[in-house]
Amino acid sequence: MELLVDGGIRSGQDVMRALASGARACLVGRAAVYGLAAGGEAGVTRAIRILGRELDVSMALCGVSDVPAIGPDHLLAPE
Repeated sequence: MELLVDGGIRSGQDVMRALASGARACLVGRAAVYGLAAGGEAGVTRAIRILGRELDVSMALCGVSDVPAIGPDHLLAPE
């Protein structure tokens, strides 16, 4: 089954968690709507770029160089 995460995605870290949990994609409508309200089309572009940069930083901190390499081993297991 294909998993898409919609809702609760507010940062690049959330995107990474969703992908590590097995999601094939994240739907980031809230960020886009906030960007639209704050700055129109340019605001949407800025919001998506911010999410991308946050995801890049999260991946770098986890030692991941590309999105397909994100997996369940990048999640903290409950004790």
